[in-house]
Amino acid sequence: MDPALQRTRLAHPAIEVAPLLLGAQLTHDDGAEPVTVRITEVEAYMGSEDPGSHAFRGQTARNATMFGEAGHLYVYFTYGMHYCANVVCGWPGNATGLLLRAGEIVGGVDAARRRRGNPRLDRD
Repeated sequence: MDPALQRTRLAHPAIEVAPLLLGAQLTHDDGAEPVTVRITEVEAYMGSEDPGSHAFRGQTARNATMFGEAGHLYVYFTYGMHYCANVVCGWPGNATGLLLRAGEIVGGVDAARRRRGNPRLDRD
């Protein structure tokens, strides 16, 4: 799909975009071993109206991506161990986004296992 069209589909409040992302697939292709994940859970953040949002207290250098154009990914490190990713939705300056909370690997399972250091269980 045309990237401009994809951004247009995301240029709405996060709560309206959430159902569109559920079941969507994301692929990371490093040129050798692509891994595809189907999104199974998202969480909507409503920017300055939402105390749970990184945008609640206004724009900073850290969260500036959330205030930008729909379709960008705001990634941050939390609790010293996890990377979180938010798909930016809405309009520039609005700072709504969808946290990608969970997904199911549907392609490249072996590559994903290797990248995770061969976890004991797939859910790990």
